[in-house]
Amino acid sequence: MLRFLLACLLALPLFAATPKDTLVIGVENETARINPLFDEDHDSALDFVFSGLTRLSPDMRPQPDLATSWEVSPDGLIWVFHLRKGVLWHDGKSFSAQDVKFTLEQAQNPKLNAPARANFSEIKSVQVLDAYTLKITLKAPFPPLLDVLSVGILPKHLLEGKDLNTDPFNQHPIGTGPFKFVRWQKGAYISFVANDKFYRGAPKSKKAVLKIVPDFNVRTYEVKSGAIDVALVEPNLSKSLESDPHIKILDCKSADYRALMFNFDNPLLKSLVVRLAINYAINRPLIAQKILHGYGFVANNPIQASWANDSKAKAYPYDPGKAQEILKKDGWVLKDKVFYKNGKPLAFDIYAFNTDPLRVTLANILQSELARVGIKATAIAKNHGAFEISKVDSFIIGWGSPLDPDLQTYRIFATNMEWNYNHYSDQAVDLALNKARTATSRATRKLWYAKFIEDLHNNPPFAFLVYLRYPLAYRSNVHGIKPTILGHHGARFTYDVAEWSKD
Repeated sequence: MLRFLLACLLALPLFAATPKDTLVIGVENETARINPLFDEDHDSALDFVFSGLTRLSPDMRPQPDLATSWEVSPDGLIWVFHLRKGVLWHDGKSFSAQDVKFTLEQAQNPKLNAPARANFSEIKSVQVLDAYTLKITLKAPFPPLLDVLSVGILPKHLLEGKDLNTDPFNQHPIGTGPFKFVRWQKGAYISFVANDKFYRGAPKSKKAVLKIVPDFNVRTYEVKSGAIDVALVEPNLSKSLESDPHIKILDCKSADYRALMFNFDNPLLKSLVVRLAINYAINRPLIAQKILHGYGFVANNPIQASWANDSKAKAYPYDPGKAQEILKKDGWVLKDKVFYKNGKPLAFDIYAFNTDPLRVTLANILQSELARVGIKATAIAKNHGAFEISKVDSFIIGWGSPLDPDLQTYRIFATNMEWNYNHYSDQAVDLALNKARTATSRATRKLWYAKFIEDLHNNPPFAFLVYLRYPLAYRSNVHGIKPTILGHHGARFTYDVAEWSKD
């Protein structure tokens, strides 16, 4: 409570009250580059500036966007896309198939090392048939393609021959989306103006501001004070808003989970016995009930919120007795309430970002839970940049996407992939993921994902904890907000921002 009061006193809102013609939206994260090839997860600005060949409906079905239609060959290898005519970039230049070819080839460019690169690895070639027709040839069938092609398209005429890693475009982006970029005051806000020539119709709000407020306490206070119109808030803080007649709360489903990531460079945590013991020592139902205040449920695997989930998959029940039993069988001896082996304690650190109260709480709960079975875990909360995720003993990690299950499994759990921060490698997992991403039928893909879940359970890279739901708080004079399924950090909550308006 003291922290909340201090945050309220220290908060200096960007606006005393938000202007009538401007939507002010509070966000947690500030990206380094407003570029869809580099930040698809945390950057709400992408929803404002860019658009893709496809867009995802509220129930996560790919729909036409910059592409109006498409055909695919019987073998699933050749896709022909018909593009929308009359689309203009924010600088007035015409959009064409050349822009799509340029974007997809840049996504595959090894010099960029873009996080999105793995999503496009199955593309063999991109051919422009005419200004508004494009042919994509694949190396193997790739059912996630339509989801992948929701990535924002970049303007070839502005970026050809440039280094996309460092080009000023990343700080002054130009897209085909519903809003035009105006200004970025680092650490404070990003402002936009409506794109009156947007091909789906002009946005209903003339201006919009993404206000960067990492602290949940401050965001909650500013929604209540009227300095912010819309923001995701913490479940425990949403209670303070529910009785306010000027505020509405939308309970948003998500595919976003939290887990304890084990670093396999740490010999202690590389031990399967130790990882199994930790999994059995965690009371997940208690965490879901007491910490999330009803905004979440127990997590057992990374695609539990997906169509690809196996409802019959094994899980780790809360069994502290079994945790101790398997450690003792492995030669660990309990002494002074801590297990020892070869003179060394079963001890490690759990890191969390100090700007995320839920992650800090989870780290502290795990410290307490593990202590009960003789495992000495030390919760450490530090800010972004104070440590490297890939180098600490363990980390309270978050992932999850409502898009195709390939998008946040392959890059995280396959060997040597860019988001495999914990150096996990399992041949059975690699095989299942590769088969699942290239199988032509959903039924076959689901079988391979069931195998993936089983293999992950047998050799766990994480201790999965909870899935989140997100309270989206907004002022009662804001209209047009519709529910959808959110991703990591609540990604996609601004997916339909062009439809939002304010009295």
